[in-house]
Amino acid sequence: MSPQLPTQADTVFEVIRTRRVTRNFTGEPVSEEDLRRVLEAARWAISAGNRRIHKFIVVRNSATIQLIRAVSPGMLALPTALIIICTDMDKAAREQVQLDRDSTTWIDVGAAAMSMIIMAHALGLGTCPTTSFSRSGVSTVLELPPSVVPEFILQLGHPAPQVRVMRPGVSTRLRVEDFTFWERYGRTTP
Repeated sequence: MSPQLPTQADTVFEVIRTRRVTRNFTGEPVSEEDLRRVLEAARWAISAGNRRIHKFIVVRNSATIQLIRAVSPGMLALPTALIIICTDMDKAAREQVQLDRDSTTWIDVGAAAMSMIIMAHALGLGTCPTTSFSRSGVSTVLELPPSVVPEFILQLGHPAPQVRVMRPGVSTRLRVEDFTFWERYGRTTP
């Protein structure tokens, strides 16, 4: 009997299951080809109403990365590339998006980020999301026009070997049953 080949779902699930946040990178640069594939994954992420009000800025210059890191308390690692997801306020206005009321814009940022994170992992790259940063500081470093607002920074690079250390008492085995209810809150059986 021949071994069963993995299905597409098995392959996708394995990439999702084995992905980890990378907090240490080597100094090896990320290739332009890999960056383009990661950006292509963002292109295929969901976008509410297909409005596409977000823009992506790739940063590979080490001096610029250092400057962004200086205004980003959430950036502890030193990656060799960044992708900054920005909201294009002019495009949002043209699309009549009410940014102060429409939470779908954050969902779009998260969906694009997760698509890029999964693709990066599939390519053998490491990633670390960054949400703790000075928007005005990043805007200044990147010389962004006032209508472009940075929302999210994705650190990318080749992962350096690291030992995974869990906080004392933290379980490594969260089961679906630990966070799922069926039909209504509190019901634990289908």
